[in-house]
Amino acid sequence: MESMGDQEQPIWRRAATHTLHASLILKAALEERLHDATGLLLADNEALLNLEARGPLRMSQLAHSLVLSRGGTTKVIDRLEHMGLVGREPDPDDRRATTVSITAAGRDAKAEARKVIDETLESMWKAHINDAEAEIMVEVMDRVLAANHFDTHGL
Repeated sequence: MESMGDQEQPIWRRAATHTLHASLILKAALEERLHDATGLLLADNEALLNLEARGPLRMSQLAHSLVLSRGGTTKVIDRLEHMGLVGREPDPDDRRATTVSITAAGRDAKAEARKVIDETLESMWKAHINDAEAEIMVEVMDRVLAANHFDTHGL
């Protein structure tokens, strides 16, 4: 991400910028390959993962899990609903709210997306990192996410 004077930066900053750069490259590759193979975006897949793991969710709960605005979440759910991958129903506990649930077709799409994501991660990530390094990275990222109030339990 940074090249000029990179070695002069504190190691924590280099680690952060390298993590960001690697994440951006990985995200772009995942987004492209996932969309080409399934028509889904990463945000679509994240929504399907959350809905399958946690059952029907209110839009506000889903927005929080996806780290998206309510408007952004609405666009994701509109797209998935148009594809027949999710359904919306009135919340039985609150007439003002809507819940979203994954459909059978959504489960199938999520399974197909998982194959594409696994293949991409294997070629771009697994081939370049051993298990001990991966464990350290998970521990560090969990700490960083927790310190910034992001729940990693669903990841």
